[in-house]
Amino acid sequence: MDDMRPLSYGVITALFAIAMITIPIRIWVRGVALQAFSWDDWMMASMLIFLPAQQALLYFFLDKGAGVHFDVVMATRPEVMTDLLKGLLAEEFYYVWMQFSIKLCFLLFFFRLSNHRSFRIALWSVIIFHVASTIAIWLLYALQCQPLEAFYHPELYPDVKCISNDIAYFVPYSLNLFVDVCILVLPLPTIITLQMSTKRKLAVIAVITAGGSAVLCGGLRAIILFEFAESPDFTWALGKMVIISAVEIDMGIIAANMPAIKAFYRCWRQGKLGAGQGKYVENSSSGQPSAGSRSAALELSSSGAPPSKTGAAVHVGPRERLPSTESEEELWDLPRQKPKGSEYERSWRSGEASA
Repeated sequence: MDDMRPLSYGVITALFAIAMITIPIRIWVRGVALQAFSWDDWMMASMLIFLPAQQALLYFFLDKGAGVHFDVVMATRPEVMTDLLKGLLAEEFYYVWMQFSIKLCFLLFFFRLSNHRSFRIALWSVIIFHVASTIAIWLLYALQCQPLEAFYHPELYPDVKCISNDIAYFVPYSLNLFVDVCILVLPLPTIITLQMSTKRKLAVIAVITAGGSAVLCGGLRAIILFEFAESPDFTWALGKMVIISAVEIDMGIIAANMPAIKAFYRCWRQGKLGAGQGKYVENSSSGQPSAGSRSAALELSSSGAPPSKTGAAVHVGPRERLPSTESEEELWDLPRQKPKGSEYERSWRSGEASA
């Protein structure tokens, strides 16, 4: 294959379309049906603006010759090399912003999982590290050549020594991969301690750790990044970078929105996509209204009682126990309003008294 562009256009366009569809689904189910829009939802909503700009940069690379062998580009369009290098510099800064935003979306979502002090400390530590590492990467890119113009006009500054590719590429990669691993591991201790069946626990783990797909994508990126740093066939390797960058960004967005897609489907099946109607979606197994909750600990424990001050769920007796929905759906139902005077409210108050 001498031209990677048809494949690149197909892959990045398909992934972009899927990712863009999942964002309004999340906005609708969280903001309209459940009326529980939170900070992580605002962060994801911003992707409606930022993701198309990222996609435009990828199309720019393909239009300028990414995915075509370097000798062909130099023989037919040598003038595009400066444009490609300018675009690459812009993409370095913008890609870091996209990674920061998507990872922060996952981390903000984790605040619903537990109020335990140790978990919150760990979560805030990862967020602080994520912010600091993002700033450090931007500084690295800003200082990689002095003056920075030498990055895209090397012929004008023959004596300038820029930071080596190994540092410029693999230091940011390592910092981002560390945050990916934290996102994968951070919620596991909380989920493992939940009192629920193994099947439901695995379902929760699958949804909450969906962001771990970034670790797999990161492994693939390392292979391509090494080729990009060492290969003399610059434009051909850049075509591969276009594909893996789209996979990383779009799959991260899709993974972050998967629980909302499931909640949207459940509301749609019951005709409850209207304003506030998602709060009273019936349990698919019992036909009863889903158990609402006032905290993430209550949702995860599927218990009818409020959480204790330490964040652990207070379990009530079997007679007061409420019908539960699938835990990964309940995570998206924060906050739920309980119908006044309903059997649910009476059961909840009974459970609170017994606790």
